[in-house]
Amino acid sequence: MSNKHLQVSNLGEKKLIERIVEKSNDFHSSINNKKNNINFTQFIGDDAALIDFKKNEDKNETYLIATSDLLIQNQHFPKQMSYFQMGWKAVTVNVSDLAAMGAKPTGILINLAIPKNLKLSYFDEIIDGILNACYYYKIPLIGGDTNQADQIIISGTALGKTKKQNTLKKYGFKKGDLIGITGELGLAALGFEILKEENIKIIKNGLKNKEISQAIIDLAIEKVLKPKARLNEGIILNKFASSATDITDGLASELYELFDADKRNNKDSNLGLRIYEDKIANEPIFKEIYKISKFLNKDILDLIFHVGEDFEVLFTFNNNNKEYSNIYNNFGSDYIIIGEINNSNRVEIEYSNEKIEKLSPKGYEHLSND
Repeated sequence: MSNKHLQVSNLGEKKLIERIVEKSNDFHSSINNKKNNINFTQFIGDDAALIDFKKNEDKNETYLIATSDLLIQNQHFPKQMSYFQMGWKAVTVNVSDLAAMGAKPTGILINLAIPKNLKLSYFDEIIDGILNACYYYKIPLIGGDTNQADQIIISGTALGKTKKQNTLKKYGFKKGDLIGITGELGLAALGFEILKEENIKIIKNGLKNKEISQAIIDLAIEKVLKPKARLNEGIILNKFASSATDITDGLASELYELFDADKRNNKDSNLGLRIYEDKIANEPIFKEIYKISKFLNKDILDLIFHVGEDFEVLFTFNNNNKEYSNIYNNFGSDYIIIGEINNSNRVEIEYSNEKIEKLSPKGYEHLSND
């Protein structure tokens, strides 16, 4: 029987694991002749991963950073997403957490539950997506497990390391620190709206009449179907940022993550976070995003603040910090300043008309009835 017609049940768990190991070895062999900062061989196939933490040359101690994310097909994978993109996203969501901690990747474990009648070719696509994402982020696949389920479920556990003094946390900011974000806001939220069945015809008509930009539509869809973690930016940020987190459940929700972390760390703190509408509106492609959201009858600020999966890094920093001045040229211009830390003891937004309101914390929540 050809691979085209095989289902995963024709092989069974052990053969599937052997297939992952074989594909992983073949993939790594094909890239190890290229210039890489990491050796991708001999990381997978044993009962557990062996990670050798050698001391840095400067003798600084390091933290092992560990994070885990679970993705379920009917909740986290849009219908338009390919099996390759599912595998890619499973790695990205975990690497994004490493980026938010300023960590360099060490390895990732992937647990995969699949229906027994899934075509073997689809299984291979998932693994190819995982392996290509591992190569992109320079994070070796070091193990995992497989099991049976009614739908595709992928759980990743990523490991990384940072120097202790450079580890980014959700607290540590001070009054006067600025609030920044990598990349653009709203693209992912817009992408999810564009992919909704009821909006596809509207978008097609808008493109046909040249009322909206094809380039921004493509960017928004790519942000949803093949998201990228800001790993390099996170590693740069660990030199000067005072706090950081990644945006997975909406900007407002993540702002409250910083706010709450500060309160847990210092119960007497009266620090607050203020976001400025004008600063968000100054991002390079905001006008195009706004135009398309208006075309779809959606509130752009609601999309930005309350829809997740941007996978950008939200961070705070003191712009008088020497490290910031030294690193700025390497960091580039792919970030925007959206607010500042004050003594308001709340998370708030200042609108273009100078009206200031408390920002609603609502974002995407798992297990919510809303």
